[in-house]
Amino acid sequence: MDWSSVTAEDLVDALREVDWSTPPRSVSEFFSRFTAPRSYSKWTSRLKCNLYYYRTNYFILIMFILGMGFLRRPVSILAAFSTGLSIAFLNDSFAVTFNEKVTRTVRQFSPHLAAKMRPPLSKLHPLDDLM
Repeated sequence: MDWSSVTAEDLVDALREVDWSTPPRSVSEFFSRFTAPRSYSKWTSRLKCNLYYYRTNYFILIMFILGMGFLRRPVSILAAFSTGLSIAFLNDSFAVTFNEKVTRTVRQFSPHLAAKMRPPLSKLHPLDDLM
């Protein structure tokens, strides 16, 4: 496969679709056979290929590092959770989906409160009042 034509979005999409239940590659293979590429395009190509090929190894390594950090400072779990939630809410599709789920849940318990949570439909644009 020609990894030089693969974009970061393609790699992320491929990582979302891949079967994550594959066993990790051997540790000797993971840490051996490294030679530095000579050009920037070869660096990016190698990085994409390596990330895809050793995805389970990298996942285990990241989880181990995070686990050790959380054991040393338990408050960091709360910081990591709040950071992840903040990043998720910056994603518009996540925020819209979250808002819809919260509204549906509230509607089950209090339809009146759920109606108040929805934005008014009459004001489609904030500058409409000025015109």
